[in-house]
Amino acid sequence: MLNYVFLVIAIIATAVIYIAVPTLSLWWLLPVLLGAFVSVIVFYILVLFIMSLFLSKKKKVVEPKPFCAFMIQITMDWLMRLFRIRIKLSGTELLPNEPCIIVSNHRSDFDPMTVLAVLKGRRLAYISKEANFKIPIVGNFIHHAGFLAIDRGNGMRAMRTLKQAAEMMKTAGVDIGIYPEGTRSKTCELLRFRPGAFVLAKRADAPVVVMVTKGTEAISKNVPFRSTKVELKILGVIDRETVAGMEQDELSARVRAMIEKGLA
Repeated sequence: MLNYVFLVIAIIATAVIYIAVPTLSLWWLLPVLLGAFVSVIVFYILVLFIMSLFLSKKKKVVEPKPFCAFMIQITMDWLMRLFRIRIKLSGTELLPNEPCIIVSNHRSDFDPMTVLAVLKGRRLAYISKEANFKIPIVGNFIHHAGFLAIDRGNGMRAMRTLKQAAEMMKTAGVDIGIYPEGTRSKTCELLRFRPGAFVLAKRADAPVVVMVTKGTEAISKNVPFRSTKVELKILGVIDRETVAGMEQDELSARVRAMIEKGLA
């Protein structure tokens, strides 16, 4: 959507310049259009930077800001189109009409970006590594959109993050995305599952949406010269009652089996 907006603005700016400068040769229209398009993008990034200055990361977020979530969604959609990442999402009809936990295999740093770009109509926040919150502009926006940093090396702090995520799901109706592997797999093989996602499911009394991700590992190799095909497939949902009746290890094993089957 943003690419079309940027292009329309660039065309209008080019037309204004052409009318204002009658001596401008037609051969200059394309360079002017490209320059205007790039200028609009730079201006958008500058606006995001200025807005981020008013979003303090020191303030605890109880109620995620819908505006920040919207800005993240449209920006991710823009980046996917800019990088020519073609995403095929299937299985959305399985999504429950209540806050849920979305789990998937983890192949790339682009994984949550692809989901945020295409999973529209739901309030989704991720539990993410602390380093992502230190990224300029990005860190401020994801913090106020309800994303939560987790310290994987500190069990007590990690549990506090999971508790906060459960409270946010119950009070704000937010879906939480979390990768059970805890980190991306460089070989694309499933790593050992950590318990956090399943502790959260039990604490939040929420259904678990199981998804598989394919193709994101190629994005960093292809950008900017080649397009990338990514497949996101929702395999199924483990409802609240089933989650409540299962032990964490049992729930973890079931989710892993579903993902392994979906990747086969």
